[in-house]
Amino acid sequence: MREPPAPARPVRPSRRPAVVAVYVAAAGLGYLVGGRGLPPFRPAPSGAALAGARVGWVFSQPDPQAPAQAWAELAGDVATVREAWPAPLRKLFDLMTAVRGLKSGGQPDWAQAEQLCRALKWSRCDRASLEQLRVRGRP
Repeated sequence: MREPPAPARPVRPSRRPAVVAVYVAAAGLGYLVGGRGLPPFRPAPSGAALAGARVGWVFSQPDPQAPAQAWAELAGDVATVREAWPAPLRKLFDLMTAVRGLKSGGQPDWAQAEQLCRALKWSRCDRASLEQLRVRGRP
């Protein structure tokens, strides 16, 4: 006796043309968008913008820790940001960098901070007030 024939598998069309079409469309779109410089393919930000972002990030940290080489690189960023600030506000920026220790490897420079505070003619320039400025002066 013969067995009944097995059911035939349905014939599936090949997906290869669809996959190739998607890749060709993506490559063409990438070429057009990249050539025009549309988002997110913009030119890299300027050095001053990156320096400001790095200094702002360090200011926002409660107790920044980094190797000595990173602090040395940050010193250049601090100088770039300082020059971008208007002249009347540079003493305030210097005070904040001294209190946060951005020029001294993360350790506050209390002597310089006190001198800058007195130069700004603030009423309270004692160590306790400067410590409060360090804690509360974060963005």
